[in-house]
Amino acid sequence: MSGRFAEVLGSQMTAFEFSAAPVRRKFSGSVTIALVAAVAAATLARFNADSFYYGDLLTFFLPALFGVSVAAALVALVAGHRILAAIALVLAVLNGLPLFTPVERAAASAGGRELRVATSNVLGGRSDYDDLVAWSTRSGIDLLGQQEVSGYVLRHFDALRSHFPSTPPAELLGRHPEVMAWSGWKILKAEHVRNIPVVPGLGWGGSPLRLELAPPDTTNAASPDAPALVVYVLHPTTPRSFDQWQSRNAYLDAIARSIAAEAPGTPIVAMGDFNTPTWSPFFQSFLKTSGLVDAAGTGWPSTTRFSKRWLVKRFYVGSPVDHILVSPNIEVKRFEVGPDIGSDHLPVIADLRLP
Repeated sequence: MSGRFAEVLGSQMTAFEFSAAPVRRKFSGSVTIALVAAVAAATLARFNADSFYYGDLLTFFLPALFGVSVAAALVALVAGHRILAAIALVLAVLNGLPLFTPVERAAASAGGRELRVATSNVLGGRSDYDDLVAWSTRSGIDLLGQQEVSGYVLRHFDALRSHFPSTPPAELLGRHPEVMAWSGWKILKAEHVRNIPVVPGLGWGGSPLRLELAPPDTTNAASPDAPALVVYVLHPTTPRSFDQWQSRNAYLDAIARSIAAEAPGTPIVAMGDFNTPTWSPFFQSFLKTSGLVDAAGTGWPSTTRFSKRWLVKRFYVGSPVDHILVSPNIEVKRFEVGPDIGSDHLPVIADLRLP
């Protein structure tokens, strides 16, 4: 009886598995269709990022979207859905192109003075700035731009005051400068760029600085009309709401137009926390309008803004939103993302040679 029972049970199990197979295939097909459809919707939104708020937010996560596109293609292929696999593969190509396409680079060589510039969002409001100050004073930096600098933060920066001989005048910066610059080069002129939309109550963001600089060993009075270098330090608001997104975009457009209006041939550096990833159409528009190029020299730069929550902080999960841009006549000898100095942004450094 036991053998007969096992035989009957086995035949019943085989029949069940046979009848369940179409259900599994149908479930697998539904999941694959849903996954590919989600990737297609996200890709379509990203392609309309210049007018669609959520589409532009997706550009912060373009490498992740590319990875999900590749995963969707593999899932569809394993599930035997060749048409879906082909669609997902096309989506992967579309999302991967901005990451792998070569970008415009700065001058191959230049014959002028060298300097090291850096930008750092200090994460205003924290209590310990020792690592930040140590890195800022020991890294051979000639010009340091900062963001999120309040009056409270400045009280921790006595070592920076003694290390960098030049800063914008106190009456220009005010009690809470927000955007700050420290320079080993002579500041010939410092001003805020006018007609920039900085809306109170929309989060961090500050009036951009425009500096005209001369080398530290300049002996004669350099003419403000012909500085060795013009520098913009900026920090538009973060696009965490639609209104902030509009404010950020208007801010970037105004700065780009100001840069484009500089005298032809003027060496220019623009740096700061743009709150805009490399892949956003608004960052690309900034490059086109201003005529500057990204010192990173790649379409897939390293993360600079990362989450400090839970375990992900160990992997620097985030997006490249801190940038150093230069006019095409400046040579970028070296570009790097700096170490963790206590902020939720990594600093960005570039060694430059002027024309």
